[in-house]
Amino acid sequence: MQLPATLEIVAAALPVVLLGTLVVWRRWALTRAGWFSLGIAVLVALGAAGLDATGLAVAVGKGAWTGGWILLIVVPALLVYELVQRAGALARLSEELGRLAGTKARQLLLFAWTVPSFVQGVAGFGVPIVVAAPMLVAAGFAPAAAIAAVLVGYHWSVTFGSMGSSFFVAAGTAELTVTETARFALLASSLLAVNALLAGLLLLRRAGPDGGARGAILPLVVTAVAMGSVLVGVAAVQPALGSTAAGLAGVVVLALFLRRGGGRVSPRPLALAAAPYAGLTLLVVVAFGVPPVRELLARVPTLAPSFPATTTDFGERAAVAAHQPFDPLLHPWIYLLAIAFVAWAGYRLLGWLPPGEGRAALAGWATRGRKTAASLLGLTILAAVMVEAGLVSRLAEAFVAALGPGFAAISPVLGALGTAVTGSTTASNALLAPLQAGAADQLGADMAAMLTGQTAGGNVGNALTPLNVAIAAGAVGATGEEGAIIRDASKDAVPLLVLAAVATTALVWLL
Repeated sequence: MQLPATLEIVAAALPVVLLGTLVVWRRWALTRAGWFSLGIAVLVALGAAGLDATGLAVAVGKGAWTGGWILLIVVPALLVYELVQRAGALARLSEELGRLAGTKARQLLLFAWTVPSFVQGVAGFGVPIVVAAPMLVAAGFAPAAAIAAVLVGYHWSVTFGSMGSSFFVAAGTAELTVTETARFALLASSLLAVNALLAGLLLLRRAGPDGGARGAILPLVVTAVAMGSVLVGVAAVQPALGSTAAGLAGVVVLALFLRRGGGRVSPRPLALAAAPYAGLTLLVVVAFGVPPVRELLARVPTLAPSFPATTTDFGERAAVAAHQPFDPLLHPWIYLLAIAFVAWAGYRLLGWLPPGEGRAALAGWATRGRKTAASLLGLTILAAVMVEAGLVSRLAEAFVAALGPGFAAISPVLGALGTAVTGSTTASNALLAPLQAGAADQLGADMAAMLTGQTAGGNVGNALTPLNVAIAAGAVGATGEEGAIIRDASKDAVPLLVLAAVATTALVWLL
């Protein structure tokens, strides 16, 4: 059934608009809203776009495979985090670092910048705010100010955090090739490294004239260079560890710098607390970055489903010979499971993990894993249905027709809006990365550069999403101050978004 052009655009946008409406105004959980919007997307795809049963099966298969591929990273990573948290390693890390934070500027750089960025790499899903905001409150910051500072400080680490889930969702739903994915990792990590420096500078401004900001500039710059360099280097080898390695490098470098300035910290508990993630980073860098080792591991056959071509009233989709290949030994899942076992055994020997806590960790992991899987699969299948039915390409055509080359400037704004509405950069990338890629294709622009704008903007939106703010407010007793927190964070979000818009425009049209 051929619809008028305006109705086609309305139908194509309906699932995305509905998802945002259900999450923001109806206050539905993202999982529930995602699956409900998926049901509407299926009806639109079948009724308005002319997708047939075969095409629907192809879309569901692609979305489920992409979601499963990502979950094989996220779910084992949650197990590592659960063990580390149950062992009290993060609490020990916070306690030791707290001895170094003598001024407001130092406290902000430690507890609103490096520590939550490391935790974002490890766990994500709101955990960085819950861990870091109470540290600032304990140091004397007002609860609302502490939350806003943390939201701004760690925003840069979101794309490559949660073991790279947001990055892999963007690359997977946009159906990038291996070469395009590597280019996307390089451009995104480079821009986010600059954002890390800017976030640190914005935090120093919050320290005030008597907060020791001037004396913190040198350690900030040195730490930002270290974090940015590690982010770009590790993301090029294995994006799943980008923020984990960069955040850990930031914590270590800043701690060493502040220790030279008179602070004191016990290195043994600090090293033992960070050991699982330092070991994971080393293990993965060797496996993925040392050519002879990588060649040996690559001998295990790759698994990848193939899908036939599909046709709808909105366009055609070519056949796919190998969708999102899975290399069993060149995928982070096995290394995460190995580190989980080592962490369990090591912390048991140290006495940090009492008898029974291992079972409690497994129970907590199973609960978080189920919730994460339900949410992520709903979003990846929703995105795949919209892509396969041609809904995303129809929206991309409408945006390009309206904005032309100017679309690149609003690419980060769309990403930020997607995160602010859905509460998740992963969700924003799942829904909008295909649209960004389609717009780049329509314009003949660099696809990786356009996706960099999407995910950088999504990171900024992470500082403004009501969901994160509500979680943080509950953690520090600031419930009822959510509006003030968002207004405070938005003062720093604006320059970050402007930087992303300028950088995206330059990357799209100069590369």
